[in-house]
Order: sequence, then C-alpha cells, then structure tokens
Amino acid sequence: MTDPMRRRVEDAAANDPASRTWPDAGAGGSRPGDWFLQSLVSLVNHRPHLRLGIVLHVHGLEISGSLVSGTAYFERFARAFPDALDLADQAQRQTAHDSIAMHAARYGSRNADDSTDPPDYLHLIDVRVTAVGSAEAMAPALPLWRGRIEAIDGFQLQGRDAGAGTSSAR
Repeated sequence: MTDPMRRRVEDAAANDPASRTWPDAGAGGSRPGDWFLQSLVSLVNHRPHLRLGIVLHVHGLEISGSLVSGTAYFERFARAFPDALDLADQAQRQTAHDSIAMHAARYGSRNADDSTDPPDYLHLIDVRVTAVGSAEAMAPALPLWRGRIEAIDGFQLQGRDAGAGTSSAR
C-alpha cells in the first residue's frame, strides 16, 4: 500500500467511533459496548427530562422501558429506597434517601459532547421483561432497571405504538 493510501486508511480508522479509545478505559485502552448506544445514553444523560422508549435485547430477553438519565434514575431510586428498607423513623428515611440521591450528581453538569467519558451503564424506568418472541412478561413490571451497556446484544427504539421502532444490533 502506498504511503498516501495508508494515511487515508489510518485516518479513517482513527475517526471511526467504534475504534475510538478512551483515556479512562484501563489497561486495554478501549471501552466495550456499542458506541451508538453509548451516544444515545449520553444524549439522555445530559438532558435529565428526556425519556426515550427502548427495547433492549439481553441474552435472550427483551427488556423494554423508558431510557432516562442517570440523574432521573437515582432520584427515583432514592425516593423508593427508604420504603424498600421498611424504615419508619423519619431521620433514618432521610439518611437512606440522601445516601442514594447523592449519586444523581454524577450525571449533572457534564457537556453532552464529552467524548472522553462514554457511559458504561444505562438506566430504564417502567420496565417490562419478556423472553424474545413472547408477548407475556416474565415478571411483574419493574419500576427501575440499570444495566451495563457492554451486556446489551441489540436494541430498538419503541415509538408510541409498541410495535413501531427502528432496530439496531451490534
């Protein structure tokens, strides 16, 4: 391959988001997971009031719900946490709430175009889990779900009509 051609190939590879390396990725230098899904999660993380209907395909399961920011997820989790602990004392309830709510700040003020810090996790609310191809939920609806982006096999957007959407698999 000639030098100018090699440079064009190397430049194209360097600009491909799938081959991007992240400074905080550890020894390997690259982050696992779908770069496109990471970009959608980043978009939602930086717009706390945005919700995106989505169906995730994870190891033979379909996990559907609304993709929300980490801020919205942790705020909602913090409200539910004291009840899950069955705490009656108001001071203990407030301490339990605050111990979770502080994590919402991790998602607050970063720039939406910050390409050096892709998300590792995504957050869903109003979740339904089904086996692929089944119409019946495997369990009751879940209020919250948090998952690793690298564990997602594929996804599709979910429009107002649950059957409408666009698919993407990695």
